Amino acid sequence: MKSRARDGKGTRMGRARAHAERLIDAPPAAVYTVLADYTTRHPKIMPAPPFSDLEVEAGGVGAGTIFHITVRMLGRKQRLHMRVGEPKPGQVLTETNLDTGVVTEFTVAPREGGSRTLAGMSSEWKTQSGLRGLTDRLVTPRLMGRMFAKQLHQLDQYMRSADDRLASDPGGER
Repeated sequence: MKSRARDGKGTRMGRARAHAERLIDAPPAAVYTVLADYTTRHPKIMPAPPFSDLEVEAGGVGAGTIFHITVRMLGRKQRLHMRVGEPKPGQVLTETNLDTGVVTEFTVAPREGGSRTLAGMSSEWKTQSGLRGLTDRLVTPRLMGRMFAKQLHQLDQYMRSADDRLASDPGGER
């Protein structure tokens, strides 16, 4: 994405976006249940590395959950403070970085009569100017896209190995 704006200092800023999607062999309600459960299920789909140390601060399932997670990217380790939202419960779940405002969106959509799910992950953020901005526009989207693809792959693997009760009763253990 190549839109540009100016920050309050007159510096040109752009936007960058990372996205991945995957067809998951499970119904949308079961997939959404895994995504929304930050106490037991969601940690199992987080690729390590780059993610580690997911700790729930408040809530634990769905909207209102607040958590911390460590991510290692481009040789830097960061501790992120995140809040979960559900703008469309059962379809869209968001994680907002409380320090930067960057939002990662998870989407689930039924496919093949609801027996499978198209799951997606995306983030969009403002980029800076100069060399850092160039990295934000060219390198970071590729790295994040790979991280998203890896997480969706782990989600697919988890759904394939999950107990049959999850698919037949997605809210049963929630």
